[in-house]
Amino acid sequence: MLVEERTPTQAGMERSSPASGSQRSVGTKRSIGAQFLVCLTLGWLLIQLSWAQESQAQKQNAEPASQEQGSSFWKGIRWNGYVAISYTHNTTGSTSTFRVFDEEARQFTLHQMGFWLEKPSTGESPLGFGVDVVLGSDAKKIHAMGLGDVDDPFDLTQAYITYRVPIGAGLMLKAGKFVTLHGAEVIRRPENFNISRSILFGYAIPFTHAGFLATYPITDRFTVTVGLVNGWDNVTDNNSGKSLHGMVTLLPRKDLTVTIGGTWGPERAGTNGPKRGLVDVVAAYKPTPTVSLIANFDYGREADAVPDRLGGVQKAHWYGGAGYVLYDLTTRWAIGLRGEFFNDPQGFRLGWTDAHTGLPTGLTLREVTGTARYKITEQLLVNFEYRQDFANHPVFGQSPGRQKSQGTILVELVYVWK
Repeated sequence: MLVEERTPTQAGMERSSPASGSQRSVGTKRSIGAQFLVCLTLGWLLIQLSWAQESQAQKQNAEPASQEQGSSFWKGIRWNGYVAISYTHNTTGSTSTFRVFDEEARQFTLHQMGFWLEKPSTGESPLGFGVDVVLGSDAKKIHAMGLGDVDDPFDLTQAYITYRVPIGAGLMLKAGKFVTLHGAEVIRRPENFNISRSILFGYAIPFTHAGFLATYPITDRFTVTVGLVNGWDNVTDNNSGKSLHGMVTLLPRKDLTVTIGGTWGPERAGTNGPKRGLVDVVAAYKPTPTVSLIANFDYGREADAVPDRLGGVQKAHWYGGAGYVLYDLTTRWAIGLRGEFFNDPQGFRLGWTDAHTGLPTGLTLREVTGTARYKITEQLLVNFEYRQDFANHPVFGQSPGRQKSQGTILVELVYVWK
């Protein structure tokens, strides 16, 4: 399986956030014909590779054991795909405020038809690669700058090459476009338990990076990843500076994983001056085979980010935390509870402004989400969710009748090919 390489704590859990400030930069719009041509080409490639893999496996079964290593590169290729469709009902109106992928309420939405293709790097076959594409409404929210338009329902989420250098336990190198190391949730819908994404996923951290990463396991319990990237959600960099991006993974015990990640560098267009920094911590604990506990904390800051009331500029910072409890009732039924808060004191990430001054203003959001999952078959899942959002200002619903809370009911159907 091609796992979105954020953290090892994300098994069973899947991200979109504003780029610089609260608005994302967008690139050139592809034609619909070109999008479908790309998808058809990729689909054809997946089928051909699948047939080649099956044929190779049959051939290897018929050959002596000494011949098994002859086609190790092709033998390692894996692929899969999925479709996710949902219906959202909002108790306050037709739009769910401060949501990532499910802001359009009272309608059915084709969120994602995703495909991924991966060849992992191994000691036997050190060269690898990964490709991940998304079609659907979610694709419009995760475009990196220089790769997609806001109305483009196609996104090349990942495209990278890996190489395992035979040094010590194995130094893994990665170059290209890849998902961020940060966060407890990821972009692919089947890999999240909840239907809606967390506030942290949407506003505290980036989605993807373009650049270079190096990962090395110091010990069985301590792994380090470091690299240079263009910045937050940038394929085409908006300045000449680069950002540091990295993470350490700790395994204090076999049922507990802790990751501490960070990103630091210039994110302002046309200048390498003010720097943006982010610290992300995720801990996942599995006390029993049927119970999973996850905690996520984020803190970010950027210098000279927002205007102040005196006509100058001031530093902005944001922070928040989220907790998850997941429980498998039976082999088919599972339930989960998520609670979180997010504080944006200067209005930098959420983009909320004072109606009288027009300046960015602070906003604190909280939410509680309950989700139930039923596994119809091994490939077909149905999820049910109720979520209640709260704010310290009336921001939900339509003006002039805005409210300090909103409730949503969501139903999602997910089909995984294999």
